[in-house]
Amino acid sequence: MKLKATALVTASLLLTACSSVIDPNTGERKDPLEGFNRAMWNVNYNYLDPYVVKPVATGWRDYVPSPVKTGLVNVANNLDEPASFVNRLLEGEVKKAMIHFNRFWINSVFGIGGLIDWASKTPDLKLDNGNREFGETLGHYGVGTGAYIMVPGYGPTTPRQAVGKVVDSAYPVLSLLTTPWSIAKFSVQGINTRANLLDQDALIKQSLDPYVTFREAYFQNLEFKVNNGKASEEKETLSKDELKGID
Repeated sequence: MKLKATALVTASLLLTACSSVIDPNTGERKDPLEGFNRAMWNVNYNYLDPYVVKPVATGWRDYVPSPVKTGLVNVANNLDEPASFVNRLLEGEVKKAMIHFNRFWINSVFGIGGLIDWASKTPDLKLDNGNREFGETLGHYGVGTGAYIMVPGYGPTTPRQAVGKVVDSAYPVLSLLTTPWSIAKFSVQGINTRANLLDQDALIKQSLDPYVTFREAYFQNLEFKVNNGKASEEKETLSKDELKGID
């Protein structure tokens, strides 16, 4: 708990210190940590992804049986439902909160711990925009993202999203997971997300500056999720389906 509290305080300080907003004078996004971020982008994009992450994601997509993939992803996503329930309540979205509540108990009881997503077979309980993180709840109330940070071996984040992850992990059921189970959950969701984006690699490679293209797509995705699946048309460079897969 002390480690989580320290991370929360540190992220909060970063959040108030700087922000990756669009500079009205230049029309470009402020990136106060760009030097560090580009170095970490080089590590992730040119080494870790092509030699570690992408091969695993390709194997996951091409060789793991679809029922196995679907079941594992369902279990991992089901564990996020209680946090989504609380975050929706914090936004005053009682109806949406109850969707997450009902999804969790239905899939946990009748779906064998979430292995089968029975709830989505009911139109009123089907999620269009995924689970709700606390970082998105902060964004809902106008809290800025803070500085863009490229973390080696993890990918992009911001102080707001980092705070959100810490808070979400304090909610039951996530707070009850042991470290191995937390790693397993993160790995399944991360590999599945990367596998879903394999066909989008060309968009990054063909861009003039892959780092900037990826950074802007990341912020578009944050806005997309904060606004419940609605992206600003004048800023949108990727389709809504593509935005859903970027984290």
